[in-house]
Amino acid sequence: MTLSIGPLRPDEAPDFCALFQRVFAVSLTLDAWRWKYQQGPRLGSVSLVARDAQGVLRGHVGALVFPGVYAGRALPMAQVCDVMVDPEDRGGVDHGGVYGRLMAELQRELARSYPGAFAYGFAGIRPYKLGARMGLYRAVQPSRMGVVQFPQPTGIGIGARSAVRRPWAWSARAVPWHHPALGRLWQRLGPISPGPRVQRTPAYLQWRYAGHPQHPYQAWLLRRWGRAQGWVATRWMPDGSLCLVDSLLPAGVTARQAAEVLAPAVASAMPAAALSIASWDIATEASARLEPIMGCEVRVDRWHSDHLKPHFHPGDTDVF
Repeated sequence: MTLSIGPLRPDEAPDFCALFQRVFAVSLTLDAWRWKYQQGPRLGSVSLVARDAQGVLRGHVGALVFPGVYAGRALPMAQVCDVMVDPEDRGGVDHGGVYGRLMAELQRELARSYPGAFAYGFAGIRPYKLGARMGLYRAVQPSRMGVVQFPQPTGIGIGARSAVRRPWAWSARAVPWHHPALGRLWQRLGPISPGPRVQRTPAYLQWRYAGHPQHPYQAWLLRRWGRAQGWVATRWMPDGSLCLVDSLLPAGVTARQAAEVLAPAVASAMPAAALSIASWDIATEASARLEPIMGCEVRVDRWHSDHLKPHFHPGDTDVF
């Protein structure tokens, strides 16, 4: 089959959404496509497609490039996403196939437009093994969703007293995404982040969470003795659990500890029901048996992960 590789044209966005539906069996609206590839405080984006001789889209690979930081220095962070090949064209899994040619062009484009960028992505075991075998992926963080259960509130209905006890001197409070403390916390904690990460500036939080076209998210300030110490972002998942999608926490505070602070604030406003809080950073016996989502570096011109050790959150993906 004759293929040409090139940038996705704006008029092909509906075809992109149709390919997304065929590959992932999930619908993607044009609003969601615009949000992902055209909006937010990004450095840019890459959207490459493979077209057959009739101009039909047979595959796609994308990258969203955001300002990042590592050890106080600016670092472009490129999230590789929407790697998809039409189900009819998945026979060629070598460098000469649709997948291999798209990935090679993505490498060239990222190296040319964003030299030195740290490229990363998230894949299931099968796609990860394919990319690793071709020298494209390197695992940096296998991620499994752990769930911790908190007891039912006492009493009945909204306002019932929570049976969950928070750690002494700590509290959590729901705040709007434009709350100024979120920006101040990034200024204080962001530059000293131990690993590379996308900058969680107010503009980024507004785009990623407040302005998401499909899912609602809630910001929570975590305070100790009344002073803001960090924040978490949450989303109610279809299974009824509350996912810690993102966080900015001071050194030494774990996701489980953040969940213990958050649980009473959430439980006090719930009907009488047990509360489940989930996080990639909560390890349990059950989560150890799960197949991981592989957070991996995507090779551009060289590997960075020998010395850069990122720590990913579900919010670093475009799925949660």
